[in-house]
Amino acid sequence: MSLFAKRSIILNNLYGVDIEDGAVEICKLRLWLSMVADIEDEPNEVEPLPNIDFNIRQGNSLIGFTELHEVAREEAGDASLSNWGVGTAVKDLYEDVIREQDRHRAADSAREAQNARKMAERKIDTHSQELNEKIRDQFNELVDEDISLKELEEFSPFHWVLEFATVYREGGFDVIIGNPPWDELKPYRTDFFPKHDTEFRSRSPSEKDKKVEELLENSDIAAEWEKFQRDKERQATYINQSGEYEYQTPSVEGQQVARTNDLSLLFFERVYDIVRNGGYISQLLPGPFFNAAAGKDLRVHALEESEIQSIIGFENRGIFSDIDTRYNFGIVTLRTGGSTHTVHGIFHQTTVDVLRSIDDVALDIPARILKEYSPGARIFPNIEEQQEVSVLDKILQTPPLATEIEAAWRTVLYKELDRGRDRDRFIEDESKGDYPVYQGKNIHQFCYDPTYVDDLEPISFWSVDEDNEDLSAKRRVREKNFRARDSAISLKKAIYNKFADDPEFSHLPSSSQKRFVNRLLTEEFDRPELSLEDIRLHSSEYRIVLREVARATDERTLIAAVIPPGGVVVHTLYTVRPFEANPSKNDLSQFPMHSAYDRVFTDMELFVALGLINSIPFDFLMRTKVDSHASKYKFEESQAPRLTDGDNWFHYIADRASKLSCYGEEFAEMRERLGGIEPATDMDTRRELQAEVDAAVFHAYELDEEDMQFVLDDFHRVSNPRIMTEAYFEKVAEKYTHLGDVGPME
Repeated sequence: MSLFAKRSIILNNLYGVDIEDGAVEICKLRLWLSMVADIEDEPNEVEPLPNIDFNIRQGNSLIGFTELHEVAREEAGDASLSNWGVGTAVKDLYEDVIREQDRHRAADSAREAQNARKMAERKIDTHSQELNEKIRDQFNELVDEDISLKELEEFSPFHWVLEFATVYREGGFDVIIGNPPWDELKPYRTDFFPKHDTEFRSRSPSEKDKKVEELLENSDIAAEWEKFQRDKERQATYINQSGEYEYQTPSVEGQQVARTNDLSLLFFERVYDIVRNGGYISQLLPGPFFNAAAGKDLRVHALEESEIQSIIGFENRGIFSDIDTRYNFGIVTLRTGGSTHTVHGIFHQTTVDVLRSIDDVALDIPARILKEYSPGARIFPNIEEQQEVSVLDKILQTPPLATEIEAAWRTVLYKELDRGRDRDRFIEDESKGDYPVYQGKNIHQFCYDPTYVDDLEPISFWSVDEDNEDLSAKRRVREKNFRARDSAISLKKAIYNKFADDPEFSHLPSSSQKRFVNRLLTEEFDRPELSLEDIRLHSSEYRIVLREVARATDERTLIAAVIPPGGVVVHTLYTVRPFEANPSKNDLSQFPMHSAYDRVFTDMELFVALGLINSIPFDFLMRTKVDSHASKYKFEESQAPRLTDGDNWFHYIADRASKLSCYGEEFAEMRERLGGIEPATDMDTRRELQAEVDAAVFHAYELDEEDMQFVLDDFHRVSNPRIMTEAYFEKVAEKYTHLGDVGPME
C-alpha cells in the first residue's frame, strides 16, 4: 500500500475511542509509526499527523449519547429535526463543530491546524457540558443521589454524535471493529491498587490481601479506594437502569438471568447504536457471548436482526499468553439489517491461521438448526466439521429433555444441598451418621459406588435423621422444598394454583397463598395446616443424579447414575426430579400429604432415561455445548428420544441400563420391582451391556451407519481410558450393525 493511500485511510476512514488517555496516545503514535515504516528515505521527511486528533478520542464508550434524538434541544427547531441520527440534522445541530474540524483536517500548516483544533475542542467542550448536564440529571434520577457535574465528568461520558459529528453527517459508521474488555463492570482491586504498587498484579492472592491491608492503612488511599468502588457501583446502576441496554437481562426457561454487567456484552450492544443500518460489525468476544445465558438476547438479535457473515471460535492454546489456556473466545462478523439464514462458522480452532482461509474451511450451519439446537438459551454449537451439522440436524428431531409431553417422562434438574452453605449438616464420621451425602466424585456412569470403578472416591460425608432437626441434612432439604417457588416442588404453590380458582372454594380469601391453603385444609378438609411433614423428600425414591462438572475433553462428558433411596446430594451433583406435586381433592385430607406427589418416571422409564443420558450420542450432543460444567438449562434443552413402554428400543435400553445399575444390597428392592432381574457383576458383561446401550441409542435417534461411524471417529480420546478404548468403539459399531439387522430383540 502506498504512503498516500495509507495516509488517506488513516485520515478519512479510521476512528477510535478508549477510556484511557495513554491508550489514545499510543494509538496515535502507532498510526504515525506505521507511516514512518513506509518511508524509503529519512523518517524526518514524514509530516506530523496532527489531523488525527479528532479521529482517536478519549472517553467512556458506554455512557453518552449515540443518536441525535437523544441530544436534540427542546427548542422547536431541534425537536422537529428530520433524519435524526444521520445526515443534515447533525450538520444543523453541530455545524460549528463540523466547520472547525473540516478546517483542521484541511489545514496546510501546523499553525492553522492547531488553531482549528483549539476552536473545535472549545466548541465540543461547550456542547459536551450541555449534554453532560442531561446525563447528570438522568444519573441523579436513576442512582437516587446527587452527583455533581464535576463528578459525572470524571466518568468521561463520550457523546458519539457530537465527537464524530463529521462521520454522522455522512450517514454514520460503515464498519465497527472491536476487542471489548473481557471483564465485568465491578470495582476490581487489580484495576485500582497497581497504581500504588507496581507489582500488585503479579502477587499471589494471599500477598495481594496483605498488600491491600497495608495500603489501606493510608487514609488517603483508603478514601480513594472507597470512591473507586462507589463510582463503579454508580456507573453500573446507571447502565442497568438507563434503558439504553435492553439485551442484558434475558429470560431462560421463564427465569430472568441475573445481570452480570459483562463489558463485552455491553460493548457489543453499544456498537449496534453506532453503526449505520446496513453497516458491518466485527468483534472479538469472550465465551459468554457464544454460550452463556447472559448473552442470549444478543445472540437472538444478531441472528434475527442482522446477517451474520461468519463466526470463528477459538480455544486459547497459546494465542493469548496471559489468558488461561482453558478460556474460549471467538470472532463474530455481521451486517446489520435483515436476518441470518445460514451461518458460516467453525469452532475449536487453536491458531489464528484459520483467519486466512475462513472462506475455505467455514461450515454452513442453517439458522434453523441454531434455533432448534438451543431453543431456550439460543447458544451456538461448538462444531468443527460439516458432518456434525448433519448429525445434529437428526438429533434435533427429538424433543428437549425438559419439555412437557403428554404421558411421557421428562428430566428437570435441581440442586438439593450446597456443600458450603449447608456444611453444618454434614459429618465426616460414618459411625455417627445415618445416611450418606453424595458428591460428584462419588458416582460414575451406571455406578453409585466404587465397586466397578477403582479410582472412584468413596462417600466421605454423612448426616443424621430428622429427629435431630438442627443437624439433619434431610430436615434442611425439607425446609428448602417447603419454601420452594417452583410449583412442581412447592406443595403450597401447587395446591394454590389448582384450587384457588375452583368455584367450590371461592368463599376463601385467595390474595395470600399461605392463608388460602391453610384455610382450605383446616376448614374444608378438617386437617392441620400445611407443614414440613407434608413434604415428600426426593431421597425417599431411587433417582438419577449427574455430575455438574462436564468437560468436553474428558473420556465421557456427562456422568450419570441412579442412587438408592436414603442419601442426600450436594451441589456438585444435579438431581433429576423424581416427583412432581400434583394434588387432587382426595389428597388434601391426607396427613402427611405424600400422596399429592406423582412419580415422574416408572421404574423402567427411570433406567431408559439413564441409558439415554449416559449414551455416546447424547454425550456427542453435550460436547458441543459445554466447556467445563453442565448447566441446568443446557442439559434440559438438550434433545433425546423420550422413549416409553411400547416404543422401539425402550425395553432393550432400560433392561441393560437397569442391569448395569442395580447391583448391591441397596438395589435389592428395585431388582424385585423390576421382576427379579440379575445385575451385571463381572466387567466383561458390563462392557458388553454398555456397548449395547450405546448402539441402541444410535438407532433410537435414527442415526444411520455413516452418522454413527462419524460420531465414534470424532469422539474425544484420552490417554488412559477406563472404558472408551478403540476396542470399545469397535464393539459399539459391531453392535450397531447387528441391531440394524435384528432390531430391538430382548
